[in-house]
Amino acid sequence: MKSTFGLHTIERFLNNVIGAILVVGMMLLIVADVTGRYFFNRPVQGTMELTIFIMVGMVFLTIGYTQGIKAHIKIEILAERMSFRMRKVFELVTCVLGLGIYGLIAWQGVMLALDSWKYHEYTDGLIPFPTLPAKLTVPIGSILLCLRFILDIVNILKDLKGKGTS
Repeated sequence: MKSTFGLHTIERFLNNVIGAILVVGMMLLIVADVTGRYFFNRPVQGTMELTIFIMVGMVFLTIGYTQGIKAHIKIEILAERMSFRMRKVFELVTCVLGLGIYGLIAWQGVMLALDSWKYHEYTDGLIPFPTLPAKLTVPIGSILLCLRFILDIVNILKDLKGKGTS
């Protein structure tokens, strides 16, 4: 896996360590909530809010790793019928579009996280949870994905330059 600036190491850490911790934490929280609800008539308060926050973190903190190992969904039936050059052009267009979209998501995520920090935003409910940690995962994951898209664009352009008409 070609990577510069340790991007793959960061992505792998977020996926394999932080992502795993989030999945296990969410699983334990839901098991405790269900057990408390059905056996003791006492559910764990705030399970819904915490589960939503955890899912946001799981998606955004692991999305760059998924792009890095090329595990996002592809339409193989079309790609296998294309020439090497055409496949690379489609990959390039996809990465450029992804970079634009996730660049906007990162920018807006930073703005929302700054507002959350500035106004000390908390959830409504029995237990007021700060929204900043969940709101920070969106721009962090999006920025890492944008870096991955930039790296992919560079690699695709190298491939297109190196293999003219395969």
